[in-house]
Amino acid sequence: MTFRTQEPPTTGTFSIQVTPTPEDGALKELEEQVRAERELIGHRHDWVPDPPNGAYNVIVIGGGQAGLGTAFALQRQRIGRVKVLEAGPEEEVGCWARYARMHTLRSPKHLKGIELDVPSLHVRRWVEARYGNRAWEDITLVPRLDWNDYLAWYRKVTDADVSFRTRVTEVLPPDADGNFTVRTEIDGADGELYREDFRARRIVFALGLDGGGGPQVPEMIRGLPGHLWAHTEDAIDFEALRGRRVAVIGGGASGFDNASTALEAGAATVEVHMRRGEVPSNNPLRWMEFPGMQEHFFDLSDAEKWEFTCFNGGLPQPPTQASIWRAFDYPGFSLKMNSQWAGVRTRMGDQGEEIVIVDEQGGEHVADFIISATGYVVDLSLRPELRHFLPDIKLWSDAFEPAEHHPLGAYPHLGDGFQFEPVAGAPGYVSRLFHLSTGARLSHGVAGNQLSGIFAGLNRLSGRVATDITRENWASFMSDFREFEFREITEVGPHSGGSQQFAREPRYLGR
Repeated sequence: MTFRTQEPPTTGTFSIQVTPTPEDGALKELEEQVRAERELIGHRHDWVPDPPNGAYNVIVIGGGQAGLGTAFALQRQRIGRVKVLEAGPEEEVGCWARYARMHTLRSPKHLKGIELDVPSLHVRRWVEARYGNRAWEDITLVPRLDWNDYLAWYRKVTDADVSFRTRVTEVLPPDADGNFTVRTEIDGADGELYREDFRARRIVFALGLDGGGGPQVPEMIRGLPGHLWAHTEDAIDFEALRGRRVAVIGGGASGFDNASTALEAGAATVEVHMRRGEVPSNNPLRWMEFPGMQEHFFDLSDAEKWEFTCFNGGLPQPPTQASIWRAFDYPGFSLKMNSQWAGVRTRMGDQGEEIVIVDEQGGEHVADFIISATGYVVDLSLRPELRHFLPDIKLWSDAFEPAEHHPLGAYPHLGDGFQFEPVAGAPGYVSRLFHLSTGARLSHGVAGNQLSGIFAGLNRLSGRVATDITRENWASFMSDFREFEFREITEVGPHSGGSQQFAREPRYLGR
């Protein structure tokens, strides 16, 4: 067994490195340790009433790191009946084996994360168990496909209840029991398509990078025939690009990563086009990785959050050093800076249909395929699962005057636990819908689904759910308390068995 992907060395040419692994027994021992720690520092009282008629307390839509982390965080609050719905297959966890095409994660390996309060769940322990004790010291960043494998192990060892190949098509407002209905389509093992409804008191939308809206693609590219372009999120057939000319629009990390993936698959040439005149070198995200920013950004005023987000959003976001080295290792790679596209068109060339890209200086670039590395847009109207709730969800443009005519005004104005807030006059059940996705950035900073702050986000969300459940059931809890009886004292006076029997429990185990 080897690292599935490995980071490039600090200098020189990229290479795949191999680390020997111990026997599988080490992972088994780690699983046992995780379960022991969960029991040692876990709650033991099942305090949340089961919802009626087979419903769930919480449905989590999305089975990536945020969705699995949410299910575990709720479990740590001893909240049962949590179901995770994942559109993809069991072997793929989130984006990591699909459209994430870097070799390693970009977040520092030492950050607190989805292990929460269980140290043996940290990815470090998994790496050491799978590859040996020195492996953690040998890597600077966690290899991407190993992170996918770690998440699959995490899913198993945390006992997450996940339904795979289950696409959510619609979420309906609460029924008479107060439960939302989640309608799904399921790809059956027999190749048939099945439909099933799930019901829950609360819904967490943990849908990754496009969960706040969808991929952002310039209209000029959308106007091309579909077989001539793709967004970085798409399932690109890179083998079909062998010997072809590829143009990538966008000079961020995903642009360089997709360029390299195309070159590794045999593309003849790849051009990365970026608007800036230089490659950004400073990564402001590294500054944000401290408790005040991760755990307490929400506690700032709206004005302070707005000022920070507007300033941070105007800063250039760099690719990683590894992404740049990886691309420039191929002679067919070129970087076009100060490249502003004015339009694209198709024509017939010597090898068939080709794309002509015209820049604002009148220059032309010819390609056979375009990859749009242009990120994502936050626009809740693009999310079909939210269509019944859109008029009732408060946006920043509703809550903060400077946001009214600003692109950031489309972000949802979230509560302290990532819950949607209702606009004036809207039904209160809106606050039982939670948005743990890219649209949370303005309200919660890095504490959304980013690894740099996900620890804080999971604690906030699960804490809010626990608080709300307590409030909803307080009358029942109070009634139970009035009837509660636990006999602590059975005798008043000398013990009837004599003084030698007085100390039923040892005062000191060492004597």
